[in-house]
Order: sequence, then structure tokens, then C-alpha cells
Amino acid sequence: MEVLAADQFTILLITDGAVCFGINSKKIHMFINELIVIPKKAACEILIMSKQLQICQLSFTSEFALKNSIRWPHIGYFEFFVSKDISKIYIKEKEIEPMINLFKLINNKLISSNKKPYKEEIILLSFNLFLYELARIYYRSSWHDNIKHAGNEKIVIHFFKLLEFNCRKEHSVKFYADALNVTTGHLNRTVKQVTEITAKQCIENAIILEAKILLQNNELNILHISEELKFANTSFFSTFFKRHTSLSPSEYRSRLNFN
Repeated sequence: MEVLAADQFTILLITDGAVCFGINSKKIHMFINELIVIPKKAACEILIMSKQLQICQLSFTSEFALKNSIRWPHIGYFEFFVSKDISKIYIKEKEIEPMINLFKLINNKLISSNKKPYKEEIILLSFNLFLYELARIYYRSSWHDNIKHAGNEKIVIHFFKLLEFNCRKEHSVKFYADALNVTTGHLNRTVKQVTEITAKQCIENAIILEAKILLQNNELNILHISEELKFANTSFFSTFFKRHTSLSPSEYRSRLNFN
């Protein structure tokens, strides 16, 4: 009995009852107030469940996560989505209700009418609040102390840490590959294997997100932003931005101001 979409990450929280999952041929027993993050492409099925079982579930694709990230690269919670090691954590009683409310908030906003003002902004903020709260709970549980990342996972994690601090000024895959002592081809293959997009696409996504952040500041003109992001001129920057967003930087800023 398949319960998860193969192309999505899934977060499950048991709010009542108990269940035994078969995940990648491994049995995982879960009880009330326990939570688990299941990576994409995991083979998952319910083996046994109690009659009163209640679960909160949030599933999302890589594309949704990329579109709804406040900053790249998912700072603070990226590692437990990269890892293939599936481990559950216990949620303290006082943290259960706020966590359930975040599940409900995201669900309610996703199914609400598209005509409601600021729907996209609320989804973005709610999704990031949920993931940062989840990261806080994971790291409080010392989850990361017991995780042993595979070699390709370590490369991707280090790549994203480098990208966080250098994406505004360094746009080439070669810069990051050299910093990691690997070839550009190896870095592209490794990043694509883990994230399903190439290192170059990750760099471009990071630049676009930084551009959007800068465009929120009306005191910065387009020339200043293009220089801050190390484009040769505003024409190159505008072409790059429009190719990725279907809007020119000025059009994007006008929409922000209109909202």
C-alpha cells in the first residue's frame, strides 16, 4: 500500500494512535507525538496501524521548496532533506499544538481562493516558519550528531554553504568546484543526483533570490543591484532576471509596490 508520492518530500506527525511504516525495506514504528521526514524516492508503505490513527502530513516537491524559500539554500534545514538516513524524532507535549497549527495553516492557505490578497506571500512565510520550527526541533534533539552523510551528500552540503556566502559575486560552477577540489562535471553530476537540478541551476536560483531581496529596497536602483550582483551591465542583469521570472526587474518591483 503506497502512501507517498515518489517525487515529493513528506513530513509526518503522529497525533494519535500508532503505525509501522516500511520505508526502503526498513521497519519504523511510530507513536503519538513522533515526527519523521521522508525523502523523495523513498519506497514507503503502511504495514500495521491502530484503529484510531491520526496523522498530520505535509508533502511538497523540490520546485515548491525552491519557489517558496526566503533565502537560498534553505538555511538551517537543508541537511535533513539531503540526507537519505530516515530517523524519527519525539515532539515535546508543549510543542505539539503549535506544530499542528502550522500544518493546518499551510493547508488552509494552499486551498484558499487565489483571489484572496497576499496568498502567495502568506504561503511563503508560513512554509518557511514551519521548516525553521522543524529544524529547531530536529537540532534540539541532536539528530545531526548521529547522522553520517554519504560522500555525495557532504559535497552538496558544502556546496550550498559556499553558495550562501558567495552567490552575489561568484557565478561560475568552476569557482565552487575549485573550492571543493572537484571537477565542474563531478560537481554538476553530484548536485543533480541529490537535488535533481545542476550546480549551475542552483547558482542561478540563488542569484535570482538575492535579486528579489535587493529589489524590495526601493532605495536601490537597478544599476546598483546589477553591480552588487556582478553583472556587466543592467541589460545583462535584466535579460537574466526576465529569463527566470518572466518579468523585468522594474516590472517585478512595480508588482511588489502595487501589492
